Amino acid sequence: MGFCKFSNNDRKEDSLEEDTNPEIVECNTESIDMDKKMELRIKALEGLVNNSGMIAFLRSPKEDAPFEFISTGIEALGYKVEDFTSGKVTFKDLIHPDDADRIHLELIENALEGANDLRQTYRFRTKKGHVRIVEDRTAIMRDENGKVIYYQGVLEDITDNQ
Repeated sequence: MGFCKFSNNDRKEDSLEEDTNPEIVECNTESIDMDKKMELRIKALEGLVNNSGMIAFLRSPKEDAPFEFISTGIEALGYKVEDFTSGKVTFKDLIHPDDADRIHLELIENALEGANDLRQTYRFRTKKGHVRIVEDRTAIMRDENGKVIYYQGVLEDITDNQ
């Protein structure tokens, strides 16, 4: 499968020269249906997230609900994506027991007060039981009535910065 060659018709100097490389294929993105475009966008975003060194997540506000999504960055801590999407491992399982109540309470209080986001730092446990320090940046997603429907965020391991 070759790459699509795009050009910018707004300015002549921005357009690509004719290429004789047989691996480059002209394509018209207008002919791609919306489902395919969404699939391509999702794959592009997942690729960016998975290569960022961060762990992105989307989870229900229900405490023990499985994650809707967690990026492959979680594998650096010894877990598998499936551990979270199946519900085998919950968010609370990851947080050091001495930090768990504080983290949960801060999140609930901020959600009830109408906050749209929250930044927290806490200890996180790897699958082998090692402790890492993470910075958690969570967006609180709400429906049209203001009810919390998801927590979406990123975790960054900041242990070496401490």
